[in-house]
Formats: sequence, C-alpha cells, structure tokens
Amino acid sequence: SAAPSAQSFASTPQLTSTTAPGKIFASRSELQQHYKSDWHRYNLKRREASLPMLNEKDFQYRLEAALALRKESEGRQERTGVDHLGKVSKIGGKKGTEER
Repeated sequence: SAAPSAQSFASTPQLTSTTAPGKIFASRSELQQHYKSDWHRYNLKRREASLPMLNEKDFQYRLEAALALRKESEGRQERTGVDHLGKVSKIGGKKGTEER
C-alpha cells in the first residue's frame, strides 16, 4: 500500500496541551497522564502568575535543581539539629536558641 500523504497527516488532529508547549501526545491516555503530572500543575501555577509555560526539558531541570536544594537543606538540618525556625530538635541534643 502507498505511504500516507502529507495532506492526510495535516488533517489528523494532534493531541496537545497549553501546559505542555512543544509536546504532541500519541494518545488520549498519554494526554490524561500529563494532566496528572507535576509538569502540568507547575505550568498551571505559572499561568496564574502570568508567567510563560515551561517546556518539558526546562521543567525537569528546575525540578532536579529544587530536589537537590531540598536534599542539601535536609542534610544541613540533620547535622545541626536545629530546624528552620531555630528550635533545637529533641533528637539533636544540642543547646541552641531559646523558644519564643
């Protein structure tokens, strides 16, 4: 059989989402999975703040950077035994700032 012409591809509706710039989904179920993703939720929040949508690559970069910062912060908290409010944890056993 003959290969489909370019015209037949143009008439086929493409599954896209405004919260997934540059992405064409292969199926409705793939699009539904996107709607459940952190990428979709993040871009919805960006839209509410009148910020441009992030493509998948940029979102993944920001996600990895945020996770690395969280891991670094949690490691620092474990070493000092003091939480972000300056209170001494009972596990740490260190003397620190007084509770207010």
